[in-house]
Amino acid sequence: MLDLKKINMKNNRCIILGGGGFIGSHLTEALTNKGYHITVFSTKSNKAIKNLGKVFDKVTFEEGNLHNTNSLTKMIKKGDIVFDLISSSVPASSTASPLEEIRNNILSHIQFIKSACEKKVAKIIFLSSGGGVYGESKRLPISENELPQPISPHSISKMTVEYYLHYFSKIYHIPYLVYRISNVYGPRQIPKAGFAIIPTLFSAAIQQQRPVLFDHGKLSRDFIYIDDVISAILLSFNKKNREHVYNVGTGTKTNLKNLWNTISKITHTKTKPIYKPKRSFDVTQNVLDISLFSHEFHWKPKTSLSIGLRKTWQWIQNKK
Repeated sequence: MLDLKKINMKNNRCIILGGGGFIGSHLTEALTNKGYHITVFSTKSNKAIKNLGKVFDKVTFEEGNLHNTNSLTKMIKKGDIVFDLISSSVPASSTASPLEEIRNNILSHIQFIKSACEKKVAKIIFLSSGGGVYGESKRLPISENELPQPISPHSISKMTVEYYLHYFSKIYHIPYLVYRISNVYGPRQIPKAGFAIIPTLFSAAIQQQRPVLFDHGKLSRDFIYIDDVISAILLSFNKKNREHVYNVGTGTKTNLKNLWNTISKITHTKTKPIYKPKRSFDVTQNVLDISLFSHEFHWKPKTSLSIGLRKTWQWIQNKK
């Protein structure tokens, strides 16, 4: 296995696939400020440029998508640390087009991972879905030892990439790391319906529309603020970690009804929610056991849900 410490002394290049997106731009900014040389691979949209803000001129920006296998392969060099944050679907969209999920996500990711391993990168880091891959678990909080039972094509895709990452790591002797992140939210996550729960609810508040709460508002999730996710990654990505897969969340469960009550108070909206039954791809409840990661890296999330939501709302207001 490659000695990651020796590689970092010679080469501190990081490749961030999806580095112009919500999580990716925060990670790019943090790593740039830490002195890493960053190459961002992303669609060159106005949104990506704005997300990267002050660090845009400090990074190398490569325009493209995950289907540009040749461009990706040429960009990667031996010893690079590679972050794979690209995802072009959510549970709802993947359920509507499951075959597209295979073509657009699974196949492209596998081709990329194989190419990166052949190039002898230092490490591959993949951001998976702690809120999706476990499916309906009877035991809460959910540990990494729980058998994954994804119930949407989106989550199946995440789990498939994890398995192939493990396979190619063994074949090529390349270290890898998987973060199974719970429901992350915060600034730069556009308040738009259908993308994620918190942006959907903020969108409803802005437009004074009645939000739809599935499972009659009883669906429960583990919501983590973006700054806490980034702090966890910075603490651990370049270490010789004991495990390959870690949950990153808060360990706290919040149902949609209580979430909307908090958001409606912050936004001063009076609209009442519409309660509907659970959809086929909805997990009833999800809260992650984060003890494995917390003990190894002496980390815990610092931002409460109410404070994180207020910071997110302040960013939305300033963005107008």
